Amino acid sequence: YSLILVWATHYPKPEDILGPNPPSDKALHFIAYGLLGLLMAATLAASRYWSRRNAIVLAIALALAAVVDESTQPLFGRAAEALDWVFDVIGIIGGIAMVAITCRLLGRSPGQPQ
Repeated sequence: YSLILVWATHYPKPEDILGPNPPSDKALHFIAYGLLGLLMAATLAASRYWSRRNAIVLAIALALAAVVDESTQPLFGRAAEALDWVFDVIGIIGGIAMVAITCRLLGRSPGQPQ
């Protein structure tokens, strides 16, 4: 998923992929990075390494990856926007929070055997 995300954010003509009536750019950033946060957090939750601290470290690492992703887009004819990064981070936090909430609702700590 990460490789597809990097490809999609660096593809020079996103309208070729998205078609004539795409969702807003900010919504796409929120959804794409929200899914990344969710997938990474779910992987962490399935491991024995889940903790609040590790979830925060994951969020920071993904936010830094989003900075690199955003800042390298001009090399491919795309625009880098700080607000895109803000929506990336909001998505990341949302994805991680969804995993934490789901684990809490299931009555078990992430990483705990079922």
